[in-house]
Amino acid sequence: MLDVDDGIRRGPFGSALKKSLFVPESPYAVYEQQNAIYDRYDTRYNISEKTFHELSKFEIRPGDFIMSGAGTIGRISRVPEGIKTGVFNQALIRFKIDDNKMDAEYFLQLIRSPQMQRRLTGANPGSAITNLVPMSEVKKWKLFVPTKAEQKQIARSLTLLDDAIALHQQKASPPKS
Repeated sequence: MLDVDDGIRRGPFGSALKKSLFVPESPYAVYEQQNAIYDRYDTRYNISEKTFHELSKFEIRPGDFIMSGAGTIGRISRVPEGIKTGVFNQALIRFKIDDNKMDAEYFLQLIRSPQMQRRLTGANPGSAITNLVPMSEVKKWKLFVPTKAEQKQIARSLTLLDDAIALHQQKASPPKS
């Protein structure tokens, strides 16, 4: 399901990506939790080419998935084409899927499902604080998924359902004045 070599990676510890490393202008960006939460890829911070190369194992590329790992936990977004070259910070987790085994839209639907969100957060009904389970534990999980052709059909159906719900909610909302 995930890339064998680099399927899950948590962002660098804060000391590896300090604000003192940020530069005003650069072709290398730092992606933050807000990128995953709002599914937008504008950036506020840049790093030097040297810092980018030092943190290259934290590079995000189009087709990767980033998930918020602090505060608003579990929001996931697929990295689009055309983003600025860059790395992700310590509040994000990057997933790389194996395109031969996993459909991207199915993966999004799977991660966004209530069952997977509960599993990722180790949700305890009596706990006031929600935390992400350790990535070392997630890497050990065994998931049974349908064939890629079936994944595509399921994802298409769920996406159509999501679109229909959104349209219905839009129609039901009073117009803004």
